[in-house]
Amino acid sequence: MSIVIPEKPHLLYPSHIQLLGVEGALLFSLCYEALSTKRSDRLGARVQVLPATQWQQLTAYWEPQRVHELVALLVDKRALSITLHSNGSVTLADFSESVPPAEPNEPPREALDTLPVVDVPPPPPPRPLPSRNNMRERGPAPAFGGSLGWNRQKDELQQLFDRHEERNQQLHKMELNWRPSEMFFSMLPRHQIPAEFVEGCIDEFTLYYIDKDRRESNWDQKFLAWVKREWVQKQSRDAREQQKDNSGYSGNKHENPRRDTREKRKRVTAAIMDIKDTDW
Repeated sequence: MSIVIPEKPHLLYPSHIQLLGVEGALLFSLCYEALSTKRSDRLGARVQVLPATQWQQLTAYWEPQRVHELVALLVDKRALSITLHSNGSVTLADFSESVPPAEPNEPPREALDTLPVVDVPPPPPPRPLPSRNNMRERGPAPAFGGSLGWNRQKDELQQLFDRHEERNQQLHKMELNWRPSEMFFSMLPRHQIPAEFVEGCIDEFTLYYIDKDRRESNWDQKFLAWVKREWVQKQSRDAREQQKDNSGYSGNKHENPRRDTREKRKRVTAAIMDIKDTDW
């Protein structure tokens, strides 16, 4: 199988690409090739009128809007003189102010349909970016539907470190002279725990967590859980001791009747075995 070149390649120069871009250089190459079939006139200029169908075939790579942008670019860079007419035809010419564009053979339509060739307008001036001071003065960002409005000044990792540092600053170590707050004692009647029992748990609680070297934002919650556990254990011990006392009392109460019954059985058995004894 032989390899052939099916179509004529387009020639692009690096200098044209640097000046016009890849698309602009390609359109310039196509127009210049179409214009090269014409000879120069007395003034040294070449003029070529392309019908609408030929122009559409020439620019089939782009959308019409993009074609207008590239044409404006070539004219602005003074690469070629390209005039678009209302009937779809196009006049190509060497860029020279003294050479008037050739008129097409077909009569033009109304002037309102004519697309004039104008220079590319200058780009708008860049908008100044808001300073960081202004962003800070705007206050907290509004939240609509769970998304923040302002751009975040710090990344997610830095915010996580900041929150962790703030949480550490709110933690406190256990101290030897620690005591629960007044609100803690006001909650004891709700749990039916006497204050005297709580006072007896403070020393053991403080020594335990001083040895653990832990930090908490609110030690009252830890102490409440401690007191509840100790109170349940105390009630369980008291219940077991009460049960033992009740069992001992019941055993002493029924000890004598059982002993009397056993003695009676022994006497009856002995009398039956003694055949010579007829008193019974």
